[in-house]
Amino acid sequence: MYFINPFKGLRPTEENASSVVITSTDHLSEDVITDHKKNNPWSYLNVFKAENNTKSKEQFELMKKKSILIKDNRSSFYIYKISTGNHAQVGIIGTAKLSAYDNLHIRGHEEIFFERSQRRMKQMDNLNAQIGPIYAVYPDNKLLNDLVEKELVNSSIYSFEGMDGSKHEMWVVNDEKKILKICDLFNSINRIYIADGHHRMDALLKLSKFKQHQNHNHTGEEAYNYFMIAIFPTSQARILDYNRLIKDLYGYSPKDFIKEIKKKFKVEKQNSSFKPKKSQIFGMYLEKQWYSLELKEKPHQNLFHIINLDINLLHYYLLEPTLGIGDPRYDNRIDFLAGFHGLEGIEKKVNSGEAKVGFALFATQMKNVISFADKKLNMPPKSTWFDPKPLDGLVSYDFE
Repeated sequence: MYFINPFKGLRPTEENASSVVITSTDHLSEDVITDHKKNNPWSYLNVFKAENNTKSKEQFELMKKKSILIKDNRSSFYIYKISTGNHAQVGIIGTAKLSAYDNLHIRGHEEIFFERSQRRMKQMDNLNAQIGPIYAVYPDNKLLNDLVEKELVNSSIYSFEGMDGSKHEMWVVNDEKKILKICDLFNSINRIYIADGHHRMDALLKLSKFKQHQNHNHTGEEAYNYFMIAIFPTSQARILDYNRLIKDLYGYSPKDFIKEIKKKFKVEKQNSSFKPKKSQIFGMYLEKQWYSLELKEKPHQNLFHIINLDINLLHYYLLEPTLGIGDPRYDNRIDFLAGFHGLEGIEKKVNSGEAKVGFALFATQMKNVISFADKKLNMPPKSTWFDPKPLDGLVSYDFE
């Protein structure tokens, strides 16, 4: 068995694809979700947002029964292109064995929220399928990149604009020689990094163990020992900033809060919205005013080995000591806002009173992601926002 393998994908028919697949619900308001469910009865939102697990399972099975979803009869790789604005990325969807994560051929970098992982596990167990892929990146390989590019001259099986505003295209590769070549190239790479999907990854590991315990004839080759993964070249993946919102000033007045943070930071008023252009500089939005923040002294080196991440610097020097923010996985006074919302997203949250102060961060860099993963270290949760992301439901992997 190869490191990355083809599989028989469960996917929507061409005419139904755009109305079946869904983007991350982080992109969507409740009104948009409600409207989409109503106008697209076969959308996966009607599976994931069903009244209960029974209704969810019934809807999923009905989509297969009505041939809204059809399983390919040949094992395939799926070439997947996502385009938005002046950015495009092209990757491959296949399957990998879960043991590859345990032995570090597949490496993660981010801490998880336990409850979210549990919800993912229950969802996949209920459907007996993985609807969305783990999003990963691989060190650029010219031979593999060239092979993928050659497939793009053929007609795609899907081409549409998704709910996220990006263009999504897919090609099926089921020629045996091409499949073998892709397998061999991934074997030569033999190392990939999870970009997005750490909760789903943890859920898949737990679900596999659960199914192993149920199956007294377990061999290790059952479908539940594998998972679906979408893998893009490192050079093409894009990381946006992941910003912080705090719901109160911990008893400080705005004037006293600024006075307090000036003990450790250079604080300067800005005439317009402020987006950091380099590491260790922060933007702050408070009472309809933007500020830039910069540490007065060079940060301590090697504190917890991860202090020099901007997210850790902000937490260690400001959020924890001044605002009393604890573990961001559990403290309900902190919220997170992905960079695709722009700085106006921070302004909107603060101006509406949903948050008292917002912080804009310089985006985590790819080299940091790889460095942490290689060192078997975890970044704090909500450290990276990869964008655009693969859609859920464009191709699915069932455990049957």
